[in-house]
Amino acid sequence: MSENPQSKDTPAREMPAKDTLAKDTPAAKTPPAAFSPEDMARRNRRSIALALVLAGLVLFFFVVTLAKTGPAILNRPL
Repeated sequence: MSENPQSKDTPAREMPAKDTLAKDTPAAKTPPAAFSPEDMARRNRRSIALALVLAGLVLFFFVVTLAKTGPAILNRPL
């Protein structure tokens, strides 16, 4: 049987309250910086590029699915 490394005499370490953690962080003291127009334009271009890539993948999977089912897709009962 192995013993607990923390003896009974030593109290457990307590975590500081959430209030003290929030006050000590630098992000809580300073407001976030506003984006510059160049940053917003870069973000916009990146979003458009990501949307085009996603649309391309959707189209690719659609075409592959149609190719795998073949012409039998048109000969199904309605």
